[in-house]
Amino acid sequence: MDLEKLYRQVDEMLSKLDFDRIWPGFKPLRFALYDEEKCFFGGRYVEKTDDFCANTSIIYQGEQIAIWKAAEETDLSVLTSKMVHEMFHGFQRQQGWDCWPNETEALYRYTYDAENLALKLRENELLLAMLDRFDNASFRELLSHRKRRREKFPYEFSYESKVEEIEGSANFVEWQALRQLDEKKAAALTDRMRVVLTKAESLFPIRISGYFSGALMISALLQAGCYSFDPAVRPAAALILDKADPSDGGFPGKEACLRKVSDALRTFFAETDAIIQAALQRNEIVLRGPLELVSANIYDARCCRGYITSTYFLMARDGTEDKLLYGNFVIRMKDEKTIETVYRWE
Repeated sequence: MDLEKLYRQVDEMLSKLDFDRIWPGFKPLRFALYDEEKCFFGGRYVEKTDDFCANTSIIYQGEQIAIWKAAEETDLSVLTSKMVHEMFHGFQRQQGWDCWPNETEALYRYTYDAENLALKLRENELLLAMLDRFDNASFRELLSHRKRRREKFPYEFSYESKVEEIEGSANFVEWQALRQLDEKKAAALTDRMRVVLTKAESLFPIRISGYFSGALMISALLQAGCYSFDPAVRPAAALILDKADPSDGGFPGKEACLRKVSDALRTFFAETDAIIQAALQRNEIVLRGPLELVSANIYDARCCRGYITSTYFLMARDGTEDKLLYGNFVIRMKDEKTIETVYRWE
């Protein structure tokens, strides 16, 4: 792949964006594109080190930058908007956002409860309805369900809210950037939100749906006139939630929704168990512990019976040496931080 050509194309697209209109005070960061062998940054090819892993924002040579692993077939407008998404994560760190979730802890502690997730599915329906036409009744119902979940499922709600705040805001920024670059592609992203957020299976693993629900929550709060872009202000969603009355857990179609969520939950755990069993039966061991878990692909990671799944990559630390592995893995954990055995999963 010609990374230099793609880099210059993305850079040109970025120059067309009004970043302050996307998010007040947001400025573009420098970025790098890389593939399996090469990395292009700052107008030249640089050594591809283990720093270039996943799509994210990193500190590289003392500078906060965005990075993206380039693929052969990527729409330029979409790629640029996703680079803006990763730039925004760098912006969040520069601004001192303090709502980052503890992802590894959540893999172990988050409990998938049918009532909590059925209410969340109802919230998604309300968010999508308000995207078309905002109304106070839907907004009040949304807040009341969130207030109930915060009181009844405090750990789960806290984790979900942090993902929505961090990833949802970055996805909101990506969405707004795409609107400036290509309205049709932005409309397609909106349509994808409509499909994904109304399906019970989209709640598993829970982290993924937060990208969209968080973006739509910002949209709803902006329409309600109660969202602050100032990172020094406590998140507006939490402030207005304090004043809301909790719901009784009821809503139209609740029983049918609970059945859908319960069925999807059983399927999710069955799939997770099948992944683990297949890797154990294959028994291709790539690492033996004890090792420190440094990084897994938390985006769609699963945890069951002391095993964690990670797609695309895994980083483990052996004393002072980091080992970066590419592929899909099932990791047998001794505890939340200690790897016992790593199995390849294809």
